[in-house]
Amino acid sequence: MFKEKIKAYYQKTWVKHLLFWILVFLCYSLSMIDYHHGSFQEIFITYGFRVILQCMATYICLLILLPRYLSRKNNLELVLSFLLVLSVVHFIATTWRVLYLEPTYPITYLSCIVKFSHLTYWQRILDAQVLFFQTPVKYLQPTFILIAIQYYSRLKNLAELGERKKLAELQLLKHQLNPHFLFNTLNNLYTLALKKSDNTPEVISRLSDILDYTLYRCNGQYVSIDKEIELIENYLSLEKIRYGKRVLINFETSLDRQLEIAPLLLLTFIENAFKHGVSQEINQATIDIALQTTDEHITFSVKNSIPSTTLPSVRQKEAIGLNNVKKQLELLYTNAYQLTIDHTRDLYSVQLNIQAA
Repeated sequence: MFKEKIKAYYQKTWVKHLLFWILVFLCYSLSMIDYHHGSFQEIFITYGFRVILQCMATYICLLILLPRYLSRKNNLELVLSFLLVLSVVHFIATTWRVLYLEPTYPITYLSCIVKFSHLTYWQRILDAQVLFFQTPVKYLQPTFILIAIQYYSRLKNLAELGERKKLAELQLLKHQLNPHFLFNTLNNLYTLALKKSDNTPEVISRLSDILDYTLYRCNGQYVSIDKEIELIENYLSLEKIRYGKRVLINFETSLDRQLEIAPLLLLTFIENAFKHGVSQEINQATIDIALQTTDEHITFSVKNSIPSTTLPSVRQKEAIGLNNVKKQLELLYTNAYQLTIDHTRDLYSVQLNIQAA
């Protein structure tokens, strides 16, 4: 099991880890040349062993302790296990120093030999000050560094996964918004073609522009607001042809700044206005649309008259459409938008304020 974890862990990162440990060894060696009187053999043996011991401690923590106990949220067992690793590292390091380094290189370790001459081997092993303060500093620094790097890497991966999930949700919502409009427009085009209407070429041209935009030119998270206005104008032209004198449309724009906005967001509200305010109206319906940009804010409003009767299925579709828009707003403009919907007996109005990115 342990071998499998090591193999999986190193499949993509072993080169980076190898470079990391080489860097650790070089930092120790170059900074302590004078202390060891320039003896490269002594430096290599001393810090080569230290790095090997650090590697063991680091990967025991990374591959065994953290995955096992953090997933269970058992902090006490994690701390106790960490102390056990610390104790083992301290025991091996002290034994190596007392039984090999100090006798082999007495000139280098003369001050330590004099300082601890009154202590036995086991007294030095059980020295709490060395165990809890000096050993972590000397031997576990790389462990803490790699844990921090791994934690940052996981946070970054989670953020990327969240971003991909958000983009996938947005694409799904966009695909849910398009079919109803396209279906109605194609039906309208079919009717005009049967009547051999003079408006057929214009409908085809407008529909072609809309399809080109929705399929190829609005795949990003944000688009220029000018492009959205062009889309809305094409849509309104098609609806004017479709409903004729049955609807009175007023569309006003005031752009002080060229800002960006999520594609197809505003069109959904306008589409709802036609779907629920015009399609079932026997008399003339009215739709008032206003779009304004100031500084970093986008203000949009749409108002439509309400017919005296509305089919239940239409109300359900309206709820689905608004839910999709709210999800888009929450994904792209979290805490940066205000949506107000008022529904009276004769008027349905939507007010949307967005703080643009």
